[in-house]
Amino acid sequence: MHIKKLKSKIIMTASLFAGVMTSGCTMVTDDLDPCPALLRIRFVYDYNIKWADAFPHEVTSVNVWAFNPQGALVWSGAAAGQELASGNFYLDTPLEEGEYDFVAWCGLQGNTDFDLATYTPASKEELEVTMKTVSVDGLDISASDLPGLYHGYVAGVEYVVDPSNPTMKTVTMPLMKDTKDVRVMLQHLDGSEIDNRDFTVSITDDNALYAWDNALLPSPEVTYRPWNVKYGQVTAPGEDEGTRATTTVASLLFELSTGRLMADSRAMLTVHRNWDDRDIIRVPFVDYLLLVRGHYGDIPDQEYLDRMDDFSMVFFIDKNSNWYAAGGIFINNWAVVPPQESPM
Repeated sequence: MHIKKLKSKIIMTASLFAGVMTSGCTMVTDDLDPCPALLRIRFVYDYNIKWADAFPHEVTSVNVWAFNPQGALVWSGAAAGQELASGNFYLDTPLEEGEYDFVAWCGLQGNTDFDLATYTPASKEELEVTMKTVSVDGLDISASDLPGLYHGYVAGVEYVVDPSNPTMKTVTMPLMKDTKDVRVMLQHLDGSEIDNRDFTVSITDDNALYAWDNALLPSPEVTYRPWNVKYGQVTAPGEDEGTRATTTVASLLFELSTGRLMADSRAMLTVHRNWDDRDIIRVPFVDYLLLVRGHYGDIPDQEYLDRMDDFSMVFFIDKNSNWYAAGGIFINNWAVVPPQESPM
């Protein structure tokens, strides 16, 4: 009988000891390991015109660097592929207790259109990104369908570890998309065909060099040219019932990609008529885009340009293949009467 009681006490003591071990580190002694601690990064891309997180659907790779208060690099991490699309992606870090600044460039892996100055920087300032261009006839040309480039920065993150309890801290990294998709359409008012050899479209801007904080640094002017040109015709039935009259509208669609657009930019959009070497449209590109900003809420010009990553413009061409400015234009499907330019 005494032996049974002794066994019961031994089993109870062992159970209590196991409970202390599995309860984590609520009891701290010199014999116990420190409580687990983890600092991880969560990425969010909701700085867009829909105000919704598009990170799982758009971002294909992440690169992050952590710097201490003295500005020295203490850690870098990267990830790519399907795990980013899970909707529950976190990038774990091995960082210990301390204060950190984080810089992120996302979309670089497999991206042949942008170069990062170094993946092992001595300071934040070395994390510059350059858009690649090709030199043609003295011009720096970009004619690529640019993959998405995203930037993020979080400063002064304080990471404090509780030695008596498990510690989990999540840093949210907000991203901004720098690359823009632009579609420029020319439509003939009289329905006559437009040959894609008749016109060329280009955008010029000096936005090829990005600082560590996503500011634009002085750079040579880039001439953006279309990566795709499409010819199309739309035929609509006539307005009078019982007739076979139709209306045909011919159009040329030019698809381009650009880098980050700034509100104080001097970027120019040019439509060139090739057969007589004449510019029929030459307008301040960003100023025209901002004509419809008010349709997207009461936000500053720069915030609108940074949130919007997809722009479209429709210009009407008359029978002499000149710009019919009096007919207005469509910007992102909004009808606009543009400022009257002086005759070209």
